[in-house]
Amino acid sequence: MFIIGIHRRSGTNFLADAICLTSRFSLPVPLYEDYLLQYSNMLLKYTQLTAAEQYEKRFSERPNAYTECRRLMLRSIGDGLLAFLRSYIPDGCRILTKTPDPWNLNNFFPLFPDALLIIIVRDGRDCVESAKWAFPGRSYLYWMTTWAANARTIINFLKEVPPQHEGQLIVTRYEDLLSDEAEMNRILEFIGCSPQEYPWNEFRALPVRGSTFFRGEKNTLHWQPVDKTKDFQPVGRWKKWSWWLRWNFKRVAGAELVALGYRW
Repeated sequence: MFIIGIHRRSGTNFLADAICLTSRFSLPVPLYEDYLLQYSNMLLKYTQLTAAEQYEKRFSERPNAYTECRRLMLRSIGDGLLAFLRSYIPDGCRILTKTPDPWNLNNFFPLFPDALLIIIVRDGRDCVESAKWAFPGRSYLYWMTTWAANARTIINFLKEVPPQHEGQLIVTRYEDLLSDEAEMNRILEFIGCSPQEYPWNEFRALPVRGSTFFRGEKNTLHWQPVDKTKDFQPVGRWKKWSWWLRWNFKRVAGAELVALGYRW
């Protein structure tokens, strides 16, 4: 089970913590985030070059068999990566792993054709506001641009998912997970868990982990759990933006925001 976010600060930690409440899944500790797709283009290139130079000649009269050879080779590399993650998972648990950015998302199913994938998106304005203050040194425009690029990656990926993989993928919104338990119910059914057996009281009391602004008694960004209070309000912080920031976001990422179902 893979969780891939639209951008840093998009809620991958929250969703992973919620799924782990089922007790059937475990993150690969101490890796937590896998980033297996970040440089996956190299794996596709390796497969392409090796197969073209060494294997294609052996299938000169069977082009379909050669295509299958390349597919199996790439899938086997993906199986090896899953075995790597599994070495950090307790016996009896299913793999749950996450990455906050959708880099090279189009390589997901070629490498992991049997895996389940949850893509979590978040309002780009709140992502930008959170990232700007979580990771000092980058401008608002930088984070707006990266969110827009990541959104386009997801939008294009969703347009091209092969029919045989459509049932292995869902998209959720961070805001929906916070506001409507029916969304978590949908995710539980997708991953094969019973909503009736889910510890909903623990879900409602999940602590905050890795928040930019809600850090408990610590002054710096951290990933230790912090009990929620009424002061934790992660949705709509961008509404304090100046007209200049709003205009720039609309210019840079407005089309992508609307394409993902958000409104101005």
